Amino acid sequence: MQLNKLLGLAALALCLGGPARADLVIEGRAAQALHCSAMLAMVSNVMADAGLISPRAAKSALIGSAVMLNYVPGSDDQKMQAMRQRFQRIMASRTPTDLFKEYTSTARWCNAHFLPK
Repeated sequence: MQLNKLLGLAALALCLGGPARADLVIEGRAAQALHCSAMLAMVSNVMADAGLISPRAAKSALIGSAVMLNYVPGSDDQKMQAMRQRFQRIMASRTPTDLFKEYTSTARWCNAHFLPK
């Protein structure tokens, strides 16, 4: 997948719910990578919107999020569907404060397991 295309799709997935589709089932390590990717994209987007990180840092975070998606099987469309589903589940089950706490406690693990060293 081209990085620019993935970044654009990830940004779009953050903003749009997308059409209703049957839920994808992603399990194990791929599910962990998907969750880490979604949290990184969401947290960096919120922080950038609030002026807490620079646009450059936000773009770097989206690149990291895209790299994490390499661990998720499926086509680009399926990966974006999975991201939309994960965003919706995260937003439905966590307050922004809860999301930041979760990300803070797991970011190091996510980076160690799904980003190149």
